[in-house]
Amino acid sequence: MKKILYIISDLLIAALLAGAYVLQYFAKRKLGMNRWIVFKISKVKQVLPIDILRYAAVAVVLVLAVLLVILYGKNREQYKKIVFYMVIVSVVLAVFYLGFTFCFSQEKIRAYYLALPLIGLANVVQLIKTFTAMKLCKVRKL
Repeated sequence: MKKILYIISDLLIAALLAGAYVLQYFAKRKLGMNRWIVFKISKVKQVLPIDILRYAAVAVVLVLAVLLVILYGKNREQYKKIVFYMVIVSVVLAVFYLGFTFCFSQEKIRAYYLALPLIGLANVVQLIKTFTAMKLCKVRKL
Protein backbone atom coordinates (compact mmCIF):
# COMPACT_ATOMS: atom_id res chain seq x y z
CA MET A 1 0.00 0.00 0.00
CA LYS A 2 2.88 2.36 0.83
CA LYS A 3 4.49 1.86 -2.56
CA ILE A 4 1.23 2.57 -4.36
CA LEU A 5 0.79 5.84 -2.46
CA TYR A 6 4.41 6.83 -3.18
CA ILE A 7 3.92 6.13 -6.88
CA ILE A 8 0.67 8.10 -6.95
CA SER A 9 2.32 11.04 -5.18
CA ASP A 10 5.26 10.93 -7.61
CA LEU A 11 2.85 10.95 -10.54
CA LEU A 12 0.96 13.86 -8.98
CA ILE A 13 4.19 15.83 -8.53
CA ALA A 14 5.22 15.14 -12.12
CA ALA A 15 1.76 16.13 -13.38
CA LEU A 16 1.83 19.41 -11.42
CA LEU A 17 5.27 20.36 -12.71
CA ALA A 18 4.34 19.34 -16.26
CA GLY A 19 1.14 21.36 -15.95
CA ALA A 20 3.12 24.46 -15.04
CA TYR A 21 5.31 23.94 -18.10
CA VAL A 22 2.33 23.32 -20.39
CA LEU A 23 0.65 26.50 -19.18
CA GLN A 24 3.73 28.53 -20.07
CA TYR A 25 4.16 26.73 -23.39
CA PHE A 26 0.62 27.48 -24.55
CA ALA A 27 0.75 31.02 -23.16
CA LYS A 28 3.72 31.72 -25.45
CA ARG A 29 2.35 29.88 -28.49
CA LYS A 30 -1.37 30.66 -28.49
CA LEU A 31 -2.67 34.21 -28.46
CA GLY A 32 -6.05 33.19 -27.04
CA MET A 33 -4.45 31.47 -24.08
CA ASN A 34 -2.26 34.51 -23.51
CA ARG A 35 -5.29 36.81 -23.45
CA TRP A 36 -7.18 34.47 -21.16
CA ILE A 37 -4.27 34.35 -18.70
CA VAL A 38 -3.89 38.13 -18.64
CA PHE A 39 -7.64 38.56 -18.11
CA LYS A 40 -7.87 35.99 -15.31
CA ILE A 41 -4.79 37.26 -13.50
CA SER A 42 -6.06 40.84 -13.62
CA LYS A 43 -9.35 39.69 -12.05
CA VAL A 44 -7.54 37.69 -9.36
CA LYS A 45 -5.22 40.63 -8.56
CA GLN A 46 -8.27 42.80 -7.89
CA VAL A 47 -9.68 40.31 -5.37
CA LEU A 48 -6.60 38.85 -3.64
CA PRO A 49 -3.28 40.25 -2.41
CA ILE A 50 -1.22 37.98 -4.68
CA ASP A 51 2.20 39.35 -3.71
CA ILE A 52 1.64 38.69 -0.02
CA LEU A 53 0.26 35.22 -0.72
CA ARG A 54 3.18 34.16 -2.92
CA TYR A 55 5.77 35.27 -0.36
CA ALA A 56 3.84 33.58 2.44
CA ALA A 57 3.69 30.35 0.44
CA VAL A 58 7.44 30.47 -0.19
CA ALA A 59 8.05 31.09 3.51
CA VAL A 60 5.90 28.11 4.50
CA VAL A 61 7.65 25.80 2.02
CA LEU A 62 11.09 26.97 3.16
CA VAL A 63 10.23 26.53 6.85
CA LEU A 64 8.99 23.00 6.17
CA ALA A 65 12.11 22.18 4.12
CA VAL A 66 14.42 23.49 6.86
CA LEU A 67 12.46 21.54 9.48
CA LEU A 68 12.81 18.43 7.31
CA VAL A 69 16.57 18.85 7.04
CA ILE A 70 16.90 19.45 10.80
CA LEU A 71 14.83 16.37 11.65
CA TYR A 72 16.81 14.26 9.21
CA GLY A 73 20.14 15.58 10.46
CA LYS A 74 19.41 14.72 14.09
CA ASN A 75 18.74 11.03 13.46
CA ARG A 76 20.52 10.36 10.19
CA GLU A 77 21.59 6.78 10.93
CA GLN A 78 18.07 5.88 12.01
CA TYR A 79 16.56 6.20 8.51
CA LYS A 80 16.89 4.08 5.41
CA LYS A 81 18.95 5.31 2.45
CA ILE A 82 15.86 6.19 0.37
CA VAL A 83 14.89 8.87 2.88
CA PHE A 84 18.15 10.69 2.17
CA TYR A 85 17.28 10.92 -1.52
CA MET A 86 13.76 12.07 -0.72
CA VAL A 87 15.16 14.84 1.52
CA ILE A 88 17.50 15.94 -1.28
CA VAL A 89 14.63 16.07 -3.79
CA SER A 90 12.51 18.05 -1.32
CA VAL A 91 15.27 20.60 -0.76
CA VAL A 92 15.96 20.93 -4.51
CA LEU A 93 12.26 21.50 -5.20
CA ALA A 94 12.07 24.09 -2.40
CA VAL A 95 15.10 25.95 -3.77
CA PHE A 96 13.61 25.81 -7.28
CA TYR A 97 10.35 27.25 -5.95
CA LEU A 98 12.24 30.02 -4.14
CA GLY A 99 14.26 30.85 -7.25
CA PHE A 100 11.21 30.75 -9.51
CA THR A 101 9.31 33.07 -7.20
CA PHE A 102 12.06 35.67 -6.81
CA CYS A 103 13.82 35.54 -10.20
CA PHE A 104 10.83 35.65 -12.53
CA SER A 105 7.76 37.81 -12.96
CA GLN A 106 4.70 37.94 -15.17
CA GLU A 107 6.60 40.03 -17.70
CA LYS A 108 9.17 37.25 -18.21
CA ILE A 109 6.84 34.27 -17.84
CA ARG A 110 3.28 34.95 -18.90
CA ALA A 111 1.73 32.10 -16.89
CA TYR A 112 3.74 33.03 -13.78
CA TYR A 113 0.81 33.45 -11.40
CA LEU A 114 -0.82 30.23 -12.61
CA ALA A 115 2.41 28.21 -12.44
CA LEU A 116 3.33 29.32 -8.90
CA PRO A 117 0.51 27.42 -7.15
CA LEU A 118 1.25 24.31 -9.20
CA ILE A 119 4.92 24.33 -8.26
CA GLY A 120 4.06 25.13 -4.64
CA LEU A 121 1.58 22.28 -4.46
CA ALA A 122 4.19 19.93 -5.92
CA ASN A 123 6.52 21.05 -3.12
CA VAL A 124 3.91 20.44 -0.45
CA VAL A 125 3.14 16.94 -1.78
CA GLN A 126 6.86 16.10 -1.84
CA LEU A 127 7.35 17.43 1.69
CA ILE A 128 4.39 15.44 3.02
CA LYS A 129 5.68 12.33 1.29
CA THR A 130 9.14 12.82 2.79
CA PHE A 131 7.83 13.47 6.31
CA THR A 132 5.73 10.31 6.00
CA ALA A 133 8.73 8.32 4.79
CA MET A 134 10.77 9.58 7.72
CA LYS A 135 8.09 8.36 10.08
CA LEU A 136 7.62 4.97 8.42
CA CYS A 137 11.03 4.02 6.97
CA LYS A 138 13.17 3.58 10.01
CA VAL A 139 15.96 1.02 10.15
CA ARG A 140 15.19 -1.75 12.60
CA LYS A 141 17.91 -2.36 15.12
CA LEU A 142 18.18 -5.79 16.66
